Amino acid sequence: MLTERDQILFKKALTYANGYRELGMFDDALTELKNLDTRYENEKELLQMQLAILMEARRWKKALPIANLLAANHSSDPGNLVNLAYVTRRANSLEGARIILENAAKRFPKEAIIQYNLGCYACCNDDLDTAKKHLLVAFSLDKNYLDMSDTDDDLEPLRDWLNSIPKPDET
Repeated sequence: MLTERDQILFKKALTYANGYRELGMFDDALTELKNLDTRYENEKELLQMQLAILMEARRWKKALPIANLLAANHSSDPGNLVNLAYVTRRANSLEGARIILENAAKRFPKEAIIQYNLGCYACCNDDLDTAKKHLLVAFSLDKNYLDMSDTDDDLEPLRDWLNSIPKPDET
């Protein structure tokens, strides 16, 4: 059990690390976290901060074990599975990321981000019909994804189709 003082010091280290991350000083951010006592090493907030830093730094191979740990230990949070898929795509393969998200979609059918990313992955694999199906589900769950699709490079092969979908303020 952490004392109140320990909790304050832990939050302070996370805040400093995040500040370094925001400045693009990724090594300093990671050093700040490494200076914490080992009893914090499996704290969810610490793992999330490490993952955020490594993802922003595009250090995919180093991020992968942390993303795996978060997904395994906090599987009720769909965001952890989305992050695992994102890192897996960049560290290993698009196919591995797709499998992760297909399993996540079964557990979290109402999560638009999962459907959206499945649409992106299908598009990258030139499976445009499957991409459209996933994207339409994502758009029906959260209309903001339709706007996001305007600038998503993964969806370039579907640009004309996406432009033909009326925006919510156009209907």
